[in-house]
This record gives sequence, structure tokens and C-alpha cells, in this order.
Amino acid sequence: MKSLHRNGALRRAVLFLSLVPSLVSAQDQADCQPYRWGSSGLKMRQDPADPLPTQGIPILVTVGKINCRYWTTTPAEVNYYTCSQMAQRYSISNDVLFKLNPSLARDCSNVQPETEYCVRGFVEPVRAFDGKCGPPNNNATCLGTDNQCCNSQTWTCGSSTADCAPGTCYEGVCDGDLIYSTDGTCGQDHGFRSCTGRWGDCCSTGGRCGTGPAYCGLFTCQEGDCDVWKEDQQPEGTPWTPDGTCGGAEGYRDGVGTGGLGGLCSWACAHGYCPSPCTCTPGTPGALPPFTGSRGYALLDVQSEPGFGLLCDFVCSYAADYCPEGVCTRVPYTTTPGGDGTACVQGVGEGGKAGLCDYSCRFGHCPAPSGCTCTLYGQPIAEPPVLGTPGKPAPGITDEGFVDLCAFTCNHGYCPPEVCVYA
Repeated sequence: MKSLHRNGALRRAVLFLSLVPSLVSAQDQADCQPYRWGSSGLKMRQDPADPLPTQGIPILVTVGKINCRYWTTTPAEVNYYTCSQMAQRYSISNDVLFKLNPSLARDCSNVQPETEYCVRGFVEPVRAFDGKCGPPNNNATCLGTDNQCCNSQTWTCGSSTADCAPGTCYEGVCDGDLIYSTDGTCGQDHGFRSCTGRWGDCCSTGGRCGTGPAYCGLFTCQEGDCDVWKEDQQPEGTPWTPDGTCGGAEGYRDGVGTGGLGGLCSWACAHGYCPSPCTCTPGTPGALPPFTGSRGYALLDVQSEPGFGLLCDFVCSYAADYCPEGVCTRVPYTTTPGGDGTACVQGVGEGGKAGLCDYSCRFGHCPAPSGCTCTLYGQPIAEPPVLGTPGKPAPGITDEGFVDLCAFTCNHGYCPPEVCVYA
């Protein structure tokens, strides 16, 4: 019996080897070539016998349409929660899932069983097949073309080191204008972009890139290779004043400010720094302590108010035992989850959930299954007192996502009657 099995296996092996040459000769060499973008879009190859789009039926991807890169199939039984489950499984927000699948209703009521839905993809952009890119050219992207860096000086696609350099490359296979300024504007009023390359290494308090004292000076620089971070390198006797025209020859010795600025202005002015809207008393400033090792940031609620950003940065950077919790933090804000000491502090939702998500995400409660998307992470904000008044969805609302949101918000004092009622 064993010999019969061995002989059968041997015959199958010989038969397979005899077929290999014909299989190889039948292979179309073009199928082994890398995919390329053409002026009419990306063409994806597929075995004609396989009807599934995951294998890439030749698809013409046009501008503005969804260019899906990965699909998933729903189970045999689906319900209103299936959309949230797909989003969670592939680590995307509900909002992204619905954008990738425009036919899906926002409440997931029309999701179909055993049906493919897109979970990885993007809206097909205008591609610079003519070599012209960026804002002057309908925001065409160089990605997917032979030269994948958009040079902001010429607004043409290139691939040289100069084309792809930070500060010059607007978009493409580079950090791009979202990270490094390509127009000379920078800092907190211009998307927190940094300065580098042909623009210089310092961002002034006025939001302009450059080099020298006007941009990198002790109190003229908000980000970059600032002299304020190199105090030990300053010449002996450097006056601790914002500029040479105010505060007297000796600098400042004390100051005041209104509201939450009071303590910040007092500490900053006592150490020679007096930005608006502080009012400072001229005199000899105290010695500035060494850099604490961490910078300061204005809390979310006061970021847009004059003075808080600069003062929190200065005071928390040098005052080891003083960084007023009510207005400042040493925890930077980020759009990426998982940072040490961070929680969700800002979020969004669609339709009737907009206000609920805005409220609950602020306090770290931003449930994706309920339709909320966290947009900013930072120092946790303390929840309001629990009132013992949990809520539930208002009559007529069947979306289960409201259950969790109404329970949380009503229990903390926010219970909008158009979508929630007290339980």
C-alpha cells in the first residue's frame, strides 16, 4: 500500500514538472510589470475569471472618485452596529468609513450582508501628468507621476535633492508644506509650520521665517533655533528686554496683567520679559533660571486669547515650580493618540451627535462606536460633577449611538432636548 502511494505521488510530480514550461510560456510578461499611473488613471489588473474587486478588475479611477486600496466583506448577519465594527477593526473613524463608501447611510441602516466595502483608500486627486503642480495648477499632486516632488519655487514636479528639500517641496514624497513652510510664514498662526532651508531656521513671534536677531533673538523667536534656548551662549550683559525701544535701559522688574494673565505677567516681567498685554515696571530684572527641559503651552480654552501662548511658553520653560494649571500646561497638543499624559480633548460628530460629541470628547469620553471622532489630544480636562441624572435618546431616535452619548452628557449637565431626555 505504501508503495502505491509513493508511485502515485511520483506520477503527480512528473506530470506537474512536464506542465511547467507551458505554464511559464503562457504567462504574459506584462502582468509582472509594476503598476503605473497613466493620464487616464490607475488601471488595476485582474484574472477575468475572478469577479471580486479586491483582485482588481480593470478600473478607471477618475478625479474626485474613491480610489479604494482594500476591501472587507460584511458577515452574513448585519445590523446598525456593523459599520462601527468595520471601522474599529481597520482602525479608521466612522466618518472615514462613510466617506470611502458614499452609498452607506450614516446610520448604517442600508448595510448589506456578505458585501464588500472599502476600508482603505482616498479621494482620487488631480495628478500632475503634465508636470505642473500645486495651488497655481488646480492643486495637482506629483504623487503617482515620474517626478514626485512639487517644487514650490517653480510649481513643477521634480525628483532632485533640491526639488524634494524641506522648505522647497510643497507636497509629494517629502514632509511638505504642512510641516515645513514653503512661503515664509510659520508658527501658531500659520498651522504650526516650522522654518528650514532657504527660509532660515527661526520663526519670529510675528510668524515669519528668517535668521538673525530679528527672528532668532531672545524674545523675538517663537520656534526653531531660538537664542532663548541658548542663554548660556549669549554675551555677558545681554539685556533681557523684548527690544531696544521700551522698558528702559535696565529692562523690567515687575508687571501685572488682567484675568488669568496676572501671575504670568508678574513672573515674566520680573525676569525681563514683557509681551503685550502685560504692563511692566521698568527696572533691573531678576536672574532668569535655567531652562526646565520642557516647554509650556496655553490650554485649549485660552489659546486664541492674546498673550497666553507666548507667556505660557516662556514661564513654564523657565519656572521649575510655576506653570499655572488653569491656563497653561507642559503637555503638548497633538492629533495623534497615545502620548504620555494625554487624553482626548476635542472631537466631532455628525448631525444630531455634533453637540454631544463636542461636549463629551472634551472630557476624554469620545466613543467611536457612537459616531464620535477625536480630533485633538492633550492634557486631560477634568469632567464636570456627576449629577446622577443619566439620559437616553429622545423618542423617535433609534440610532443606538445616542444611548452612550446621552447617558454621559445628561449626567454631567448637558442634555439637549432635541436628541436626549432624562432617563
